[in-house]
This record gives sequence, structure tokens and C-alpha cells, in this order.
Amino acid sequence: MRILISGASGLVGKALTPILQQRGHHISVLTTRINSNVFSSEINTFHWNPEKGIMDNDALRNVDAIISLAGSKIAQRWTSKAKKSILQSRVLGTRLLVDSLKSTKNHKVSHFISASAIGIYPSSLTKTYSETHTDIAQSFPAEVVSAWEAEVNKVSSLVEYVSKIRIGLVLAKEGGALLPLAIPTSFGLGAWFGKGSQWQSWIHIQDLVQLFAFVLYSPGIYNGVAPNPVSQKELVKTIAKSYRTPQWLPGIPKFVINTAMGEMGEVLFDSIKASSARVQNQGFKFQFPLLADAISDLLPLHTKK
Repeated sequence: MRILISGASGLVGKALTPILQQRGHHISVLTTRINSNVFSSEINTFHWNPEKGIMDNDALRNVDAIISLAGSKIAQRWTSKAKKSILQSRVLGTRLLVDSLKSTKNHKVSHFISASAIGIYPSSLTKTYSETHTDIAQSFPAEVVSAWEAEVNKVSSLVEYVSKIRIGLVLAKEGGALLPLAIPTSFGLGAWFGKGSQWQSWIHIQDLVQLFAFVLYSPGIYNGVAPNPVSQKELVKTIAKSYRTPQWLPGIPKFVINTAMGEMGEVLFDSIKASSARVQNQGFKFQFPLLADAISDLLPLHTKK
């Protein structure tokens, strides 16, 4: 296929692009940089600017599928400016892609695949969420995901297939959720948040990118999570075990996190247990279904003494 990717320079995009190339797909990317040298010569780059509604008219030429990954990082202090960027980077980017499809009458795009997030589900210590669950959390992440997916839904009249992957806690060496947990834990300073009983629906970065590749041929809405979620306490203890370091600190109280991180700190106490059953029933096989295997593959980092 000829695949156009937005957000190709992010954590998921960097890992996904070579996987798609290895499978024989031709990749082009959208970038906000003009004359970018970030990508290899094998990848065609096209300029876009979602804030200004600008996109190269040639970007959609002969494209079979679009993978939309663009969005500024959630893991930052939620100032008014940051919250605006988090929301608009997803909504405006998706909207620009939809508008470009509308204005390109003879486009060949048949499949639109968008990243999303399990943050749309309400926090719960007892519920397990499938993709058909309709209750939406009363939180900023859920507000973002709802607005994001609403824009994605608008493409349904323009292409044959629309897919969404609601991503959980991504474990990767290069970024995501693992580094902030692994680095202090490697020095024996690992700690969970509160009681640590909140569910963490995680996924190894390689399973996530393989899932995006799989969805190219199996459209749908899927939770991008591994089959075996764990408590946050178990996550931290598994990291500590990988480093063979003691885990002696108690849980960090909520008021400490909120003082340090503001509103964003609330996310650390959310408990979301999402199910991967749907994509498994479609035939997807996880390389890292168990947390211990995923952590063993990714750790230790170079920070270990």
C-alpha cells in the first residue's frame, strides 16, 4: 500500500514506519518542518500546518491509507496553553485531513486509521472496558479523546473503512510511560501512586506498531493494550525486579503529586482496565502478552550501574 502518516516523528510513528517499510509498503509523511531532513530519502515528506489549515495538495496523491498519529504529549503540566495544544493538535490535525479528503474528489484513500486513547473510559477499580462501552469519563483526557474521535467519525462518508486504536500505557525504551518509572526505580527509588491498586492497561511498543500494521487489513475500533493489565504496584515491582533493586518507598500520597504536577497528576491515579479480546478474536497475536516479558525485553536501560 501507499500509506500517508501524520505524527511520524513521534514515539509510535518512529517505531511504526520501519515495520511498514519491511512489509513492502510505500510511506509518505506529513511534517510541520519545511525541507525536513529528519526522514530517510526513501520517505516522501509533505508540509502541513494544522493550526493554519495548510496542507500540501500532493500529499494525498495515490495514497491508499492514512495513519493519523499526530498530537502533542499528554505527560506535561496542564497549563492553559498546554491543554489547548493537547486538544487542538489532535482535533485540528484530524480536521485538516478530513477537509483535504473532501476537497480531493478523486482520492484513492480507502482506509483512515487514527490513534486514540483508553483515557475516554471512566476510572474504575472493578470494571473491564471493551470497545463497545459508551460511558465517557468526566476528565480532561476524556474530553480530548471524545473531541478527537468525533473528528475521526467525520471521515466515514469519505473512505470505505475507519479504524481507531485506543492506546494504553506504552512501554518503550525511547519514551512513553516507562522512562519516568524506570529511572528512579533503577536507583532503588521506585514508588507507586497512592495505594498502587489502580489498573494499568499497558502495551509493549512493538506490539502496538504491529497492531497498527494488522489493522490495515482488519478495520475496526480496538483497545491498544496487552491481554494482561496489572496494578500500578505490580508494574513498579516488576521494574524493580528487573533492576534487582529494593522497592522500599511507600506509595506517594495524592496531595504530593497534585502539588508537584497540578491537574495532570489526577491521571496517575486513574484506574482503567481495558480488554484486548476484540483484536485477539480477529487473529492478532501479542509478542509480549505478559508484563514480565515486556519489561525483560526493554530493561535494564543504560542508567543501571
